[in-house]
Amino acid sequence: MKTKLATGLLLLFSIPLFSQEEFTPSGKAFATIYANFHQGIAGTATNTAAFELVRGYLGYEYQFSPEFYAKINVDVGSPDDLSPYSKLRRYAYFKNAFLRYTQNKLQIEFGLISLKQFKLQEEIWERRYLMKTLADEYKLGSSADLGMNFHYTFSDYFNADFTIMNGEGYNSVQMDDVFKYGIGGTVVFPKNLTSRVFYDFSYNDINESTLLLFTSYDYHKKWNLAGEILWRKNYSWQKDHNIFGLSVYGKYNLTSQYQLFARYDKITSNIPEGKINPWNLADDGTALVAGIQFKPIKNIKMALNYHDWYPWAANMEGRAFIFLDLEVKM
Repeated sequence: MKTKLATGLLLLFSIPLFSQEEFTPSGKAFATIYANFHQGIAGTATNTAAFELVRGYLGYEYQFSPEFYAKINVDVGSPDDLSPYSKLRRYAYFKNAFLRYTQNKLQIEFGLISLKQFKLQEEIWERRYLMKTLADEYKLGSSADLGMNFHYTFSDYFNADFTIMNGEGYNSVQMDDVFKYGIGGTVVFPKNLTSRVFYDFSYNDINESTLLLFTSYDYHKKWNLAGEILWRKNYSWQKDHNIFGLSVYGKYNLTSQYQLFARYDKITSNIPEGKINPWNLADDGTALVAGIQFKPIKNIKMALNYHDWYPWAANMEGRAFIFLDLEVKM
């Protein structure tokens, strides 16, 4: 009897030891390159043509245990707010530098984290290398920020997330006490229909808030149609300065390597009381992107596409390009 009891206790206490030994901590380096060639064909872009290295990502990720994971990612690109010659320069920012803890259905991230406000949209759009998604493209949200995120998977059909962040993005580290709070929920039901709602707000004398609605329908992995709308209220804490955004895009898989795609964006701003024109008229307009993507192997994508921008302002001329875009992941 004592022998059986001792054997049972030995087996009981050895189970955790064996399970721990099965996990081996590991890490890997990674890199991503975005590049293109573009030729202007209409409007202010007629005499524009260039090869361009848009940006590169360099990083390392490490899985310490089944629960703990860390990632550091450096974004090397050109600034958007300097002179026309800024493309000749390269600036490096930390895009990500965070620790993630996972336990059952709960996931917590802390540090310079990727934000979830349009992560789902990027995954479905699939072409971050040639154009960002709505909020990111028109500077109505950042893809990463300093903060903390809580994500909980309630079921196969529903998950939710809550984020506390600085609100300035990953290339501007603020030291004040104005934080941004975001809450979102994603529903997948049935399996080929995905919808998401996201709301964020921050207070600095007045409240700035953003509401984002997104839905996507996938037909047997043959084609997909998706759309999102965004409403930013009191932009940069300016009362009654609002922005409305719309983005609709779709894709059709010709083969496993070739895919047709198209996208239409629209950005408008309101007319504040006492004014005669929209307050953001210079940046209001529409964009159209359409083309064909070629994926020769898993980690390489190429896209030949038409890309334009036409402003709402009558005194501003539009522009149109032919692009050949490239994404390489290593």
